[in-house]
Parts: sequence; structure tokens; C-alpha cells
Amino acid sequence: MRRRFVSLAGAILCGLVPLSVTGSVSAAMPLLESCQVRTDQVDAFSYRFCSAFVPSFDGVPLDVDLTLPAGTTPRGGYPLVVMMHGWGNSKTDWENAVLCDSASADKCNYNNLAFAHRGYAVLNYSARGFHGSCGPDSPNAASPACATGWTHLADMRWEVRDTQYVSGLLVDAGVARPRIAVTGGSYGGGQSWLLAVLANRVMAPDGTLSRWRSTSGAPMQIAAAVPKYPWSDLVDALLPNGRASDGVLGPNGDRLAPFGIDKKSYVDYLFASGAESARFAAPGQDPTADLTTWHTEIDAGETPAESTYAPPIIKQIAQFRSAYYQDSLIRADVQSRLETPVLDVQGWTDALFPQAQGASMVEKVRAADSAWPAFFYASDLGHPPANNNKVSEWGVINRQASDFIDLYMKVGVGHAPAAAFQEQVVTCDASAGPVFSSGSAGGAATARAGFGSTDPGHATASAPTDAAAGVATDPLAFYIGNGTKGGCITLPGALPANGAMTSWSFPVCSTFTMLGEPELKLGVTIVGTDAELNSRLWDVAPDGGVTLVTRGVYRWTGSPGTASVSYALLGSGWVFQAGHQVRIEVTQNDAPYMRLDNYASAVQYASINLVLPATSAPAC
Repeated sequence: MRRRFVSLAGAILCGLVPLSVTGSVSAAMPLLESCQVRTDQVDAFSYRFCSAFVPSFDGVPLDVDLTLPAGTTPRGGYPLVVMMHGWGNSKTDWENAVLCDSASADKCNYNNLAFAHRGYAVLNYSARGFHGSCGPDSPNAASPACATGWTHLADMRWEVRDTQYVSGLLVDAGVARPRIAVTGGSYGGGQSWLLAVLANRVMAPDGTLSRWRSTSGAPMQIAAAVPKYPWSDLVDALLPNGRASDGVLGPNGDRLAPFGIDKKSYVDYLFASGAESARFAAPGQDPTADLTTWHTEIDAGETPAESTYAPPIIKQIAQFRSAYYQDSLIRADVQSRLETPVLDVQGWTDALFPQAQGASMVEKVRAADSAWPAFFYASDLGHPPANNNKVSEWGVINRQASDFIDLYMKVGVGHAPAAAFQEQVVTCDASAGPVFSSGSAGGAATARAGFGSTDPGHATASAPTDAAAGVATDPLAFYIGNGTKGGCITLPGALPANGAMTSWSFPVCSTFTMLGEPELKLGVTIVGTDAELNSRLWDVAPDGGVTLVTRGVYRWTGSPGTASVSYALLGSGWVFQAGHQVRIEVTQNDAPYMRLDNYASAVQYASINLVLPATSAPAC
């Protein structure tokens, strides 16, 4: 494809119907001269494809692609959908040469061509700082325009504003209508949520809000959002303290205190991949986006200095990068009746942005207004160890997502999901698990399967290693060892207790389906003032083989002595068969996935209670 840098004065988009605009508006148009007619030979579909560098609101050149239906652009433009890529990726993340490539199930009939085929203009661009947008491999990397073009980590003041600004340019050019749909995966999904709660507002670099208007003054608004395997709370996603939940079995607590545990294998990977594909601000150059310093400080773990350096980092991530903490925006959305319709697609088996990221956010906006059109779909998808390439499941999800966008972007087409919450059971093969529908989180799983023990002799300490279990269950180590494919983590047998980990096993007397977040309650005596009490839930087959169902993390702080600990494990949908066993492990060393606590501690367990939400109670 041909790319060239264009300024804010020059040509118009190819194939557009001329508009009656003033010279100043014309000069502010994105000047895309590279439109070419292309043909998808497989699907016999012709379209226009345009590519150029477009300066954003502050002059940073963004690497932009625009896909349009073939023919002449209608007056008033097309409905516009913006497709945003994942961390480390580029504008090509949601681009394809055919409507469906089965090698990438989540993009099958959900890509730039698929939406252009449905009559949309489709905007794909590399996020600020990544690849062509001032990244290391950008032809503009050394230009003065890229001098401040570093990534701000999906900040409402920068990356989110880029999307708003470029969308406005397309409206001014006559190619797009001012009500925009946004979608994206992972990094792009987190931005989709931020755009949804901003609705029709834009945030300036100083944090002030104003009405979102295009350069020529056209009022703009997000009409629909489909975040795929996103975060809504980036603090909890990267530094969980164990207090987050969907609020069904236990409270959705304070996610900011105490400071959480570094999700080390993931955080290290994300930092390294970002350093390779993106421009970072030099350490100390930008305190609002000092990713190198932030990573160094977070990687140091629990230290006496943590109370000094952690709060500013947490504040930046929560205040400007996490939709979950935008209470004032959500209230304003309700008061102004600007409640963006959202379909959140989340992964049960996603160890980076798990199910609670979507479920709790959907519950939050629906609590603000029960009529808020927010919907949730959970399945085996997303980041490792999830199997994100199940055609049998993504085919259904993508049809729903496309119909959802149609409903709010077109007249007389599309439809809403069948239920507010759709939750799909995980399978370890290519088949699609059954889907349970309800009107609220936990609505399809009102029964409970409980297991408890007061057996003596259970103890752990933070010093011993749990290397075998840790590496075997680390999401990224598993993904790499499995040929860069997701799937179920299975072992030929349960690993023995080794000082860092202890376990309890309970027989399954009749088959039942777990659906949602398990709750773990521990009666403990702790030596130390800071401890990790992480957990892994296994399904043990009659032959002794074990399959990891889900896991949890919890950071405890306090005075030595007895304590009661209660927290939610990550949610899942799983069928426990009669004759199997439920095995729950508690470990103080879940490295390399979770960073080992710097402070030594030891724990004795007087009691354990495990409660699993079930679609029907075990019949025994």
C-alpha cells in the first residue's frame, strides 16, 4: 500500500461527493489522496482503500487507513466504525483481505472488509507511539512532529482524543456521519470503554472536559461500543489486590487499597513488547506517561518506598485510563441521557483482563440506570491461556456484535442481544459450550455448591519455591509451550505440596455446572504483616489428571495473628462431572505469573470454605 504524509491543507478524499463547505473547513479535512479500488476475489467484493499519515490534534502524525464501500460516497457520508488494535500491534490488527479468515476466528466477518461490505466507513489507525504512528519503525520517527509522539498508555487526554479527532476530520470531509461506533480488542477494547463513558465529551491534556466537536464544529457522539476482551479497570487488571468481583457471592470491594500484586509475567511481557514496538517517553520526561519508571518501581515490589511511588502511578492509571473509575462521567451520561450502548465481550479464561473487568463494569452502569443498554458475553476467549480461536464461538459472538452495531448505527436493521448477560461454558476442544442467559450477573447460577474443611496440618510459607506448579500454570509459559495457542492447562497429576502451597480435595457426587466467580473463605493465622494468599482451582479426573479451572489472587496486610480472608476467584463456566474431585490450592508463591512478595510470611489454615455458583445444585 502507498503511504504518504499529508498536511491539513490540500486534496480531498477520493470518490466523495463535493460538499458545500467554507475554505477553512476544507483546509481542515484529512487529505487522503491514496484511495484505490480493490477487490476481494474470494467474496467478489470491491471496496476503496485509503492510507496516509494524518496529523492529530497536536500535530503528531498518525498512520491511518480508511476502508470505504466501492462507488460514490453518499451525501452525509457513511456510518463510521473505528476498529482499535491491541497493545504492540498496529492498524492492520483488524484488517483483512477477505471477509473471513478462519485462522483468526475473532476477526472472521468482523474486520475492515466485513464492515465495509455492510455499508460502513472503517477507520483503522496505529495508536499514538506505535509502529507507523511515531513508533521505532515509522518513517517519521526522527521528524520533529514525532518528538513528543510517545505512547500515553490509552489515556483519555491523548489516545482517546486521537480517535475523536480523526473521526471528526472524516465527518468534516463528508465521508462519515457524526455518530460513531467504536470497537477493539485488548488495548483497543479498553479505549472503547473510555470512549463509551465519555460519550460526547473530549478531555484536554489538562484534564478538563468540553463538548466533542469536529474541527468545523459538528457535534460528535459515540453511538455504540463493542469492547472485546478489554479492561475497564487497568489497576486491577495489572495489580490485583483480590478485592474485585462481580458482586454476586461477595462484595466488589476496594481495588486500590492495599496496593495489589504485580501480575509479573504479563507486565514484563507487555513492557518488553511495548519497548520494541512503541516510542516511550524518556524516564522522567513525562510524569503522566513515564512507563519506564513506572515499570521499574512496580517491578521492585513491596518496599518501604512503595507508599511514596505507588499512589501517583495508581492515580494516573485509574483517573485517566480506567472507565471503571469515571463515576462523574457515568452520572453525567445518565443525567444527559447519553448512555452509550455497550456490548462487552470478555474471557472467562483470560488471565490478563478476566471476566470481572466486563461484568462489574456492565453492572456498574446498569446500577446507575437500569435502562442503560449495556450487555455482557463471557466465553473461552481473550488473552492466554484462553483459546481465542474457536470459530464455533466467535461466529456467534461476531454476528451479535455486528447486529448490535447495526442497531444503533443504521435505521431499521440490527438487534440487541437476547439477554443482558450471556455466559458460555468452557470446553477443552473446538466445540462450543452451552450458553446460559439472564438479566444480571449471577442470574443464571442461583444454586450453590459448597465445600469445606477444618482438617489440621495445612500451612504455607512465602520462602519456598513452587516452581513446577508456577511455570506449568503461568499463562504465557503455557501459551508458548503450547505452540502459541491457547487452551486448557492440563497436567498428568496434581503437584504435591512443597511448603509454599497446600491443597484440599473434595469429591463431586453429582454432575453440576459452575457459572461465575467462586468464593474462597479462609480462617488463618498469619506470621508477618504482608502476605500473598493466591489460589488455583482444579478439576481432578478419576485417572488423576488435573485441569485448571480458574485461579485467584489476594494480598493481605495487617498485624500478625488470626484473620478471616474472603475473596472471589476469577469467574468461569465449567462442568464438574460426577466421580471427579474439586481441588483447591492456596499458594504463597505463584511466580512467575504473580510477583513473589518481598516480605516473608507464614500461614496456618484452620478452616477453608469454597462456594461455587452453579446453574443447579448438586443432586446429593
